[in-house]
Amino acid sequence: MYDLIIVGAGPAGIFTALELLRKSSTPHKILLVEKGKPVEKRHCPKDKTGVCVNCKPTCAITTGFSGAGAFSDGKLSLSYQVGGELPDLIGEDFAQELIDYTDKIYLEFGAEGPDIKDIRKRAIQAGLQLVDCPIRHLGTEKAQQLYLNIQNYLADAGVEMLFSTECENIILEDSVCKGVRLREKDGVRDVYAK
Repeated sequence: MYDLIIVGAGPAGIFTALELLRKSSTPHKILLVEKGKPVEKRHCPKDKTGVCVNCKPTCAITTGFSGAGAFSDGKLSLSYQVGGELPDLIGEDFAQELIDYTDKIYLEFGAEGPDIKDIRKRAIQAGLQLVDCPIRHLGTEKAQQLYLNIQNYLADAGVEMLFSTECENIILEDSVCKGVRLREKDGVRDVYAK
């Protein structure tokens, strides 16, 4: 039996596992279930065919460890002023604290900061004024490596990961979630957690 089952290895699932590992005083047995593939096995056939072939059962671009982020250009806004309505819900200062905290995690796993001094120097030489815009740009190749680093960290910390496994349903007992019904290539099985 697991302590926790996390369904989906997108950003919410990944950061839930990271936070539980880092913030808990006792070790937990965690299962992370993902219907797509691990990040290192996600390859889109379009780069060879030139057209989308509608991959089945899941799209390599949108599904798998880190979700669509593994194939994104990796531009992360580092200001609460850009994006949705979270600052209105939790306050601007707290939203910025969360963004800064998350950025430190990205830096820990391989994101790099730009060389601002060199950029500023070249801007002055060109007669331009540099206006700071807080964005971290990972780049597609670096995003994949960063997410592979996180995936490996979770695995090394004991998080069990099931890929190519779909959560078909949750198991309820007296309106309390006790586990999940998983569809794997070998069939269906029920897995329980505290």
